[in-house]
Amino acid sequence: METKRIAVWIAAACGFGLGVFNASALHEVSASVEIRAEADFYAPLEAHGAWVEVESYGRCWHPAHVEVAWRPYCAGYWAWTDCGWYWVSDEPWSWACYHYGRWVYHPRFAWVWVPGVEWGSAWVSWRVGGGYVGWAPLPPRVEFRGDVIVASRVTIAPERFVFVEANRFHERVTPKTIVVNNKTVIEKTTFVTNIKRSDKTVGGGAQKVVVNEGPGLAAMQKATSQKVRTAEIREVIRQTPHPAAVTHKGKPDGEPKTGEMAGKPGKGKDSVDRDIGPPRERPSDDGDSGGRGKKRGEDGEKGKGRGPKKH
Repeated sequence: METKRIAVWIAAACGFGLGVFNASALHEVSASVEIRAEADFYAPLEAHGAWVEVESYGRCWHPAHVEVAWRPYCAGYWAWTDCGWYWVSDEPWSWACYHYGRWVYHPRFAWVWVPGVEWGSAWVSWRVGGGYVGWAPLPPRVEFRGDVIVASRVTIAPERFVFVEANRFHERVTPKTIVVNNKTVIEKTTFVTNIKRSDKTVGGGAQKVVVNEGPGLAAMQKATSQKVRTAEIREVIRQTPHPAAVTHKGKPDGEPKTGEMAGKPGKGKDSVDRDIGPPRERPSDDGDSGGRGKKRGEDGEKGKGRGPKKH
């Protein structure tokens, strides 16, 4: 694959890791970070977890040394930038796993990260209402249509969302401050997906970048009655620690560990069926995630229960 200099370049793959956006969509946002391909994540993340082969998604990453009930996007805080909401976290792999790729729930490994080369401020969808705001990882199966994530094509089971009281949205999020799988809260909220590629003035010029505005800055400042953290995207990226393997020129060496947790898809005991999400009901026609039952095919686009093509 031709080198995409992400400095951090906003590397825009067409959809999710399904090809490369044309060169005009690659723009410099911050200091030199280089991601050439999904393989560039292998060595930097190996120290913090294990690479596993997941059928339908290929090689995925599972974090080590996390609690059994650990979830992504639950240890950090939200900052508003010129690219919308940016997830800031002290987790040592946050530079990769919250701004590239997508998370998906696996019945054996729990949450696994599916690598991708398109950068984003945060790959989440939202639920808002009744004094609460919540978010959940955007599934790998959800793609851009043109320059927009189409809300009617997004299906995420309600239990995948985490919530905080809206008036505390500006505070640091920890596993102890979130509300999970509360039916009352879920029924008070409505689904919001506000992710698009948009022309923004970033780094001194107009550029097309991925923007996740979610519930919006004005709504959150009104809810908190306080000024929400704001910053230029170049600055928050600069403050996010990156491993030397990607901040220096040159492709990182090394491959993920082999063995039981990195066998070929469909061959080892860790390979899984095509539908890896937990069961749930068929989603409602309005694109909300309202299903609460036990049928398969939780995460992804409507009509794509078999998951994405392997790539």
